[in-house]
Amino acid sequence: MYPRVERLAHADTGGDVLIATFEHYWSTDPENASQPFFPVYRSTDGGESWTKCSEIHDTENDWGLRYQPTLFELPVDVGPWSAGTILAAGNSIPDDLSRTKIDVYASEDRGQTWEYVSTVAEGGQAVPQAGSTPVWEPDFALDPDGNLVVYFADERHRDEGYNQLIGHRVSEDGGQTWGEEVFDAAIPNGEDRPGMPVVTRLPDGRYVMVFEVVGPTHEGGIFVMASPDGRSWGDPADVGSPVMTTAGYQGCNGPYATWTPAGGTDGTLLVSAKTLRDENREQAPGSGDVLLATHDFESFSDWRTVSSPITYDDELDVGYQMVAWTTPLLPSPDGERLLAMSSTYVGPERLEIRYGIDELDVDG
Repeated sequence: MYPRVERLAHADTGGDVLIATFEHYWSTDPENASQPFFPVYRSTDGGESWTKCSEIHDTENDWGLRYQPTLFELPVDVGPWSAGTILAAGNSIPDDLSRTKIDVYASEDRGQTWEYVSTVAEGGQAVPQAGSTPVWEPDFALDPDGNLVVYFADERHRDEGYNQLIGHRVSEDGGQTWGEEVFDAAIPNGEDRPGMPVVTRLPDGRYVMVFEVVGPTHEGGIFVMASPDGRSWGDPADVGSPVMTTAGYQGCNGPYATWTPAGGTDGTLLVSAKTLRDENREQAPGSGDVLLATHDFESFSDWRTVSSPITYDDELDVGYQMVAWTTPLLPSPDGERLLAMSSTYVGPERLEIRYGIDELDVDG
């Protein structure tokens, strides 16, 4: 589950080169590894076909890389890394789930080999909503000054009134060292849980973050907010605008966002969600079949549903919560086509990573 996919602008071979990874558990393949790891797949034809090219193993803690991988190709030289270096981050967790560490790895050979770089954050037991202090769900960006930013969900601030919050740390040396944590989305009521941040950039240079807010107030609803520099997001208690259609259908849980040039002068912001729910948090029409799209980059309203390249049975249909956790989106360079990738149910309590590519109709 939890796939991620990245287009390599600095690939050393011809074609439209993509790289992808996802969570993989040793218990499903005990002869292959004694610890969980992140398998890495490569495509040279824009995602039409894939070949396994490497594995990212936990070489720092000897625990295994268990949860929430992410990938990021550096577009320019950053710290010791040349443009085209691929960074990966994920959650290193021992078998007893007693600790969490968001570790960064780097590949200077287009994903063939990987080396440990640093630890962004360390936390407690890897059990959500259990009163423990884990860290979760990293995502990368570069700020306008070329500094590396990692966003993550954080349960370590309960004594300050936060059940879980989203924060970030900045590195001025390519991820070798990290500055102090800054809160981005944080609701000080001891109950609501902003999490699963994903950051993308708009053509005007602004940064957009989508995230879920689990808890009694927003019940997993996905929200979006903007920043001029990827570091200043305003009042952390202001969770921004809901990703919700005029019919009241809101994307819930497992968000991902991307911008595509399709859809007019300013293009379109696309958001995927684990589920689509109505105002009563019941299954809305199109859940598992649609994405949410808007051309409104000011108030981030006017969301509409558009067809997704991949469809799957909603968790309510299959009775398994982990379906579509999460669904990354990757537009073609011209914006005319879209690749989507997700974890789909094959049962019982089993998932497979499927992907689809299709023409993109952002107007429905």
